[in-house]
Amino acid sequence: SNSFDSVCPGAPEHSERARPAMASGKRVADAGEDSLMKFARPAGPVVWWARNDLRLEDNPVVRTAVAEAFTDDRRCAQVVVLDPRYFDRSNYGRITDPNFQKSIKTRRPITWGNRKCSALRARFWVQCVRALARDLERHGAELVVCHGLPEEVLAALPAGSTVVCQGEPVSPEQMDIEEALQRALAEKGSALRREWGAMSLYDRGDLPFRIQDQMPGSYSGLGAALGWKDIWTCTDRQENATPVREPVPAPARFPEATEGLALPGAIPANVLADDAAALKRLGYSPEEIEDALAQELPLAGEAAARAHFAKWLSDKGDSGDVVPMAASWDLPVSDTANADGHDPLQWANLSRPDGWTKVSHYLALGCISAREMYSRSLDRKNHTGVVHRLLWREWHRLNAIHWGRRLFWLQGPGRIERPWTSEPSLVEAWKLGKTGVPYIDACMRELRQTGWLAYKGRKTAGHFLVFDLGVDWRVGAYHYEEVLLDYDVAMNYGNWVTVAKVDKPRSWGEAPEDTALDHTDLTWKLGAERANDPAGAYIRRWVPELKEVDDRFVHTPWEMSAEDMQRCGCVLGERYPQPITGALTLVTEAPGDSHPGAVEAPGKVEAPAA
Repeated sequence: SNSFDSVCPGAPEHSERARPAMASGKRVADAGEDSLMKFARPAGPVVWWARNDLRLEDNPVVRTAVAEAFTDDRRCAQVVVLDPRYFDRSNYGRITDPNFQKSIKTRRPITWGNRKCSALRARFWVQCVRALARDLERHGAELVVCHGLPEEVLAALPAGSTVVCQGEPVSPEQMDIEEALQRALAEKGSALRREWGAMSLYDRGDLPFRIQDQMPGSYSGLGAALGWKDIWTCTDRQENATPVREPVPAPARFPEATEGLALPGAIPANVLADDAAALKRLGYSPEEIEDALAQELPLAGEAAARAHFAKWLSDKGDSGDVVPMAASWDLPVSDTANADGHDPLQWANLSRPDGWTKVSHYLALGCISAREMYSRSLDRKNHTGVVHRLLWREWHRLNAIHWGRRLFWLQGPGRIERPWTSEPSLVEAWKLGKTGVPYIDACMRELRQTGWLAYKGRKTAGHFLVFDLGVDWRVGAYHYEEVLLDYDVAMNYGNWVTVAKVDKPRSWGEAPEDTALDHTDLTWKLGAERANDPAGAYIRRWVPELKEVDDRFVHTPWEMSAEDMQRCGCVLGERYPQPITGALTLVTEAPGDSHPGAVEAPGKVEAPAA
């Protein structure tokens, strides 16, 4: 496995400063061998700092930690640190650089914010940590779970310790924390070793381009650079294509545990074992805890993730799963069926709310690796669809590394200037699903309650906030960061800058640089939703105020007369809001099934994947 320290531009090298305990050069005489001198071995334990790689199978990082401990005959420890900065409320801005001193020092202060992580996602996170603890226990090892700042918790390790972790170059916050920890460890004669790991599909050392200055400019370009003949239609590759490495097994056994390891902020086993107690320890209110406990969650941990994907392979790995659609003009690709009628990309699934593989929440915490999904789906008809979605994820991860802090700027990586608002009444209506636009409200309520929202819903709700309400896109991105069960920094912010059209400089005559107050694009998106769900089943599920509304009006309740409203018991302005946009006239049909704003060849409109 490539050491991240040695391949990441700007990362510290394995020098005396970075690895003092390993590279001091001190030699000692071995008893009985006066004429022979040996280098001293580090005195402290090797510690696997588990982060968003909460698994043992296909985890090169834990293998590196275990191998180093066995090689030097050292004790080993496994530690998870739940950083309060990732759970607490804070204004928007990177938590390690709240005053933007590492970004744009002249930036105007931010006055709005929310939690970094909802109680629901924190509950799932804790459950995944518990599952890792059980897996380690079966291997005769122990997991220490702490609540505190990593640079303080891990700095309390014995002198001469080596902390091994998966580096996270997609996140400036995580890199700031890694650097702070490295400084704290160095002061104690210890060291931090950052590894690339297997969070990505590709190993950084295998990429045929430098991320910093040779990053392809489009998803199609990335596919070509990696050797895919046409990533939009098949999985055929060039002879010299960049390899996807094979998954590696979990360690067969672990070294002896470090005796008497006492770290600050250690969470007692009885607290960690109880969801409510753990959430209270993380700082959530009784009301937040009650809401989180009332919601059903997917099974947590590595075993659950692998079982979930195995079942998907069995049920849908070869399935055509044809979804009848009356309209597909709001999807990235409308028809990718093979000659035999099988569609391995399964784009039709993006039109419905239940998703496809629905494994993203496991990927986000590293309960399963992208490489394992790739490997296990190789012989399935829908392998192309799996690869396509994994490569969208790869695209966003590589872009996040390439863009760095620019990914989080108001102007985005494209440095697009546009008028924005963060008007609280607009923001609150959007977050609570009370905009008076039924499909948008259904999406936002599902997201708020369950932590899940399918591709089309995420994209449409985001576009609505930015282009129909004119709200600062970062407000939406930060809200998604809080509530999404599958929150991933690169995927979330990468999708948001794409939806907000601030991901790259715009050519003259391309997309408008201000909000589309005529709501043209929205009428197309909502029109497609009405065509595909004319009875409004999805809306009725999440917006019960509209449950008794006639099918004719469930997507457009503003078209009801006063008599219609009285008949169904839903008076706009009383039981359900008037549309915040004003009345809309939805598109009813699209000649040729194409969107008027499409600028690429039919069937290849590039769009973000959720």
